[in-house]
Amino acid sequence: MTQNNRERLRKAQAAAAKQQRLTRIIGVGAAVLVLVVIGVFVGVLFQNQGKVAASSSITPPNATADGKSVVQNPGKAKAGAPVVELFFDYQCPVCKQFESGYGEAITSLAASGDIELHYRTMTFLDNNLNNDASVRAGVAAMCADTVGKYSDFHNAIYTNQPETEGAGYADSVLRDTIPAAVGITGDNLTTFQSCFDKQATKAFVTNSNDLGTQDMLSVNKQVSTPTVHVNGKDLPVNNIAQTGASGTVDTAALLALFQQYA
Repeated sequence: MTQNNRERLRKAQAAAAKQQRLTRIIGVGAAVLVLVVIGVFVGVLFQNQGKVAASSSITPPNATADGKSVVQNPGKAKAGAPVVELFFDYQCPVCKQFESGYGEAITSLAASGDIELHYRTMTFLDNNLNNDASVRAGVAAMCADTVGKYSDFHNAIYTNQPETEGAGYADSVLRDTIPAAVGITGDNLTTFQSCFDKQATKAFVTNSNDLGTQDMLSVNKQVSTPTVHVNGKDLPVNNIAQTGASGTVDTAALLALFQQYA
């Protein structure tokens, strides 16, 4: 091979190697660019999902500013009226008994403005009973508040409580049966069912349970339902029972008891 031929071969090999390096650089750059594009796309996707989730979350209109409870007859309480908080779980049979026995008397005191009544939804029985019925019932009740039917819906959930603890509530009961029973119809029914289907009040219900757990542990040293607090103090349910048997509650005696703990 002549000197010229060797020089031409060397140059060709050098050019081929250079082209190979350039091809690798372009390939790596393209791969990096693809990863960057994918990262941006995923970031935007998650950001948009977060915005959708945030936009679909609903706070019940009668909720307290601290997110702990829903107020019965908001703005009705007289100056200095005791703040009565009822902690309950919709799967709790004793809560149903308490509501059946004393609920009407307590709500009548709220309606007259003699007390300020706060309902505090708990969902801890979901863990004990291995289901999610407490959360779903709470979500439904809070959705009912968006159409002005919280109190009626609250009572109807207990009416439909399964005889067997842990059997839970079917979605059809919460979404269709109870709304029909309490008169949620037309546009209100559409609003309610959309809220329930999206679980739009779930964040509020979950937060209510977390805050309720903190408050009960700080006051009662345990989490149990039903529990009653008056102005932040524990009022034993047995003391309420002394104001009269189920259906014959002495409302004046009950008010005096609340005022005693205020």
